[in-house]
Amino acid sequence: MKKTAMLITLLFCSLSLSAQGGPQFKDVPLTGIEGTPAYADGNKYQKDALLFVDMLAATHPYYIRAERRFVLESRLPDLLEACADCGSDAEFAALLREAMKEVRDRHTDVIDEASYSAQKSGAKSAKAESAAAAEDARSPLTRGGELFSYRIFAPESICYLQFNQCNDARSLRDESLPRFDKLLDKMFAEMEQEEIETLIVDLQYNNGGSSRLCDELLDRLRPLSELRNLDSYLRFSPMLALYNPKVGEAMAAWEAAGHKDELYPIRQRAVRTEPHDCYGGKVVFIQGPKTYSSAGILVTLARDNAIGEVIGTESDYSPSHYGEVIPFRLPNTGLLGSVCTKYFERPDKARAEDKSLSPDTFVNLDDKQVAWDTILKMYAKKI
Repeated sequence: MKKTAMLITLLFCSLSLSAQGGPQFKDVPLTGIEGTPAYADGNKYQKDALLFVDMLAATHPYYIRAERRFVLESRLPDLLEACADCGSDAEFAALLREAMKEVRDRHTDVIDEASYSAQKSGAKSAKAESAAAAEDARSPLTRGGELFSYRIFAPESICYLQFNQCNDARSLRDESLPRFDKLLDKMFAEMEQEEIETLIVDLQYNNGGSSRLCDELLDRLRPLSELRNLDSYLRFSPMLALYNPKVGEAMAAWEAAGHKDELYPIRQRAVRTEPHDCYGGKVVFIQGPKTYSSAGILVTLARDNAIGEVIGTESDYSPSHYGEVIPFRLPNTGLLGSVCTKYFERPDKARAEDKSLSPDTFVNLDDKQVAWDTILKMYAKKI
């Protein structure tokens, strides 16, 4: 077990270095499928469909269970039949996504060049829409142009924090950007001075980033050392071993110890934080359809540790989720993709299999002014 833990440390060091240099797409490994008649006689789409299903079944933590692999592999005959008449890379990518429809992590995907170009165009349009919305200041809930900002509503005894991205000068390595910890220092000092009774954290536009920023906020609401945190598990696989040969050795040691079809538990690091007082007022988190990744983790930890209320819409993320993404390339078509290798399980084990997180109170966020008026009725100080 000690030997395996040492290898895991080496693995993560290697993956971190690779990530700093950008994604290095490696071909899905040939694990014997290339010797089968189905592969030898197939067209390029059928060949890559066989490789993809084999890789996904052996790599993604969701498919660590034999019954889940069985469901995935049982779709292979229909998938190969559809690939026989496949007319484009985009159609092929859609077929692969349908084959793995149970995986709901947004990180595991295959993308063709045409779809990638469309996504880039969509991102530009979204950016333009965001800039236009920033000019509409009818409601505090309208998206601002900053990574994060706050406003104090003293008569209502509310502090409104719009947390749009889990990124700042440190995570993006850009000193021209603000630091989240400095904003929090200033915000909580003003809240104390104004004796603010309710903090509203708006995450409806936040699709993630660095969890470090979420920890900094949580630590001002309750000491991190007292929180029940996510449990992390790694899945060993031949695909992961391509990025670090030590994985193969660690995988052999893990299975030799009797852990066939078991995820490897990652030990939690000791939490070190600066001592400071925690906010004692009411805390409210707003989530919407675009709340995801680190922002979803923040809401999940708040829910499972009874830190405040959650309002807004049903989450589009799963409270227990998958991450630690590695890239891959399908060798016959050249399509690129990514696959998760780690599973993060929420603290509330009784609800670990939930596919979404429901708010305590549903609030329609489409009309920002109506939504803000609703929030004021719920949380403004009664005079």
